[in-house]
Amino acid sequence: MHAGKRRGRDYTPLFRFLLSRVGKDWTQVHSEAVSRLDDEAPIFWLVARTEAEQQSSVLMGQNSYYSGLYVDDDNRLAIVDPTLSVEQMEPSCSCCTHTFNGIPFTRPFRGR
Repeated sequence: MHAGKRRGRDYTPLFRFLLSRVGKDWTQVHSEAVSRLDDEAPIFWLVARTEAEQQSSVLMGQNSYYSGLYVDDDNRLAIVDPTLSVEQMEPSCSCCTHTFNGIPFTRPFRGR
């Protein structure tokens, strides 16, 4: 192995943790998440630091989507678009399993 290379890390448990803490105090959520990580950067793949970074969904890898998160004015973790659901998501190919927050897409691929 090469020193400094980080391959094969699965951040699914982190993303599920963050989604499960929506509505909770961000300071506590962040503190708990950081205590279990060697690098806090993956937290901010889902949690927008600024309003300009906010996205309704975030693609991780090739076909795993998660709800975009942000910290609201009350210092609570919140979902950017709480109306977005797996039923609205459409896969980009027919050969892969696409997921939204860990749930497989329900709509079929419609070719383009």
